[in-house]
Amino acid sequence: MAEIKIKMDKTAIILSAIVGSLGLLGAILGFAAEGANTTNPTPALGICGLVFLLMAQITIAAVSGCCGCCKSRAIPSETKRVVGIVCAVGSWIATVAGCVMLEQAAAANFIGYYAVGGIYAGGGVLALVATALGIASYILLRGPPADAAPAAAANKTAGEQPAAPAGIAMGQPQFPSNMQSPPQDRGQV
Repeated sequence: MAEIKIKMDKTAIILSAIVGSLGLLGAILGFAAEGANTTNPTPALGICGLVFLLMAQITIAAVSGCCGCCKSRAIPSETKRVVGIVCAVGSWIATVAGCVMLEQAAAANFIGYYAVGGIYAGGGVLALVATALGIASYILLRGPPADAAPAAAANKTAGEQPAAPAGIAMGQPQFPSNMQSPPQDRGQV
């Protein structure tokens, strides 16, 4: 059996766990509102599910850099970037649709009407979909793990030239040692 290994750094694991927990909690509250027998707790369950879904979506959007367009990173391929942006947009669409479903069902229950069956559950399913798409977009749009670059450089043999790093160059300029500094005139003001 083939074994698939995915390298994820601690930030990606922690963020996926936090956002996954918030999204799952939003979905569970949506399903609980659907299964509640009385109309008394259902609006509160629906609104709480909406709040947790929004918390998950805002967290993933803030950390990933608003659909991957705001932060510059070293993305391995253009295909991953396109798929990541599509997942991020799909996540926002599912979030908005899920929030509208949960809010409308809660509003109907709050004023005394019984929401048509499946609206809370539909909001819960959309919360799961939005969370999964948000985590997928974050993983696709993030750069390589921080320890991947030093490990790749350490594995190179002495005869090979390291690849030029991509992105913005940082640091101090390096000048050859045989350069002379320009003469300093003391008569200038």
